[in-house]
Amino acid sequence: MKLSSSDVDIPASAVSVYEAIFRRRHVKTFTAGPVSRAVLERLFSAAIWAPNHRLTEPTRFFVVEKDGPMRTRIAEAAWQAAYDEAANPSPERKRRAADGKRDRALDAPAMVYVYSLPGDNDEVTRENYATACCAIQNMALAAVAEGLGVDWSTGGLTRIPGLAGMLGADEAWTMVGVVCLGRAAALPTTERTPHSEVVTWLD
Repeated sequence: MKLSSSDVDIPASAVSVYEAIFRRRHVKTFTAGPVSRAVLERLFSAAIWAPNHRLTEPTRFFVVEKDGPMRTRIAEAAWQAAYDEAANPSPERKRRAADGKRDRALDAPAMVYVYSLPGDNDEVTRENYATACCAIQNMALAAVAEGLGVDWSTGGLTRIPGLAGMLGADEAWTMVGVVCLGRAAALPTTERTPHSEVVTWLD
């Protein structure tokens, strides 16, 4: 059964769209507080309304439960992959790098892997990937309304050998990233070039 845009149950929020856009930050460190399933469900409900030109609905989400056996399995696989790939020959430094990847996987209050399905041709595949990216952005903005921060990564935690099989994803799907969520231990600041320097107005 499809959801109608006119029948969507919109969560109440005091956070405006503009406030969510300007307050969204890439967060690396979270507090230990959990993220409830109800909150995650609201984020996914926002994610699926990302722009989707052909209505292919290509985005797939895999929630890796905190303290569950799958989280431990992924963390240990991430440790091994990071240790094997570390460029520094020092075993001590290799262990430190690997420990960081393992701890990042274990410590995230919520962890979601996001994939994009391939299309019938290259054009649709690109559009599908763009939709999946927009879905993550929807999640990130909704997370601000929920008082959460988001770490969207395409790094080592997404390049674990055999990850798709562990999650139950199809090897033909495109990894869009792993999204870690929680309450920010500290909200970072950042800078942007003013929009006036990147916008061209044409008569």
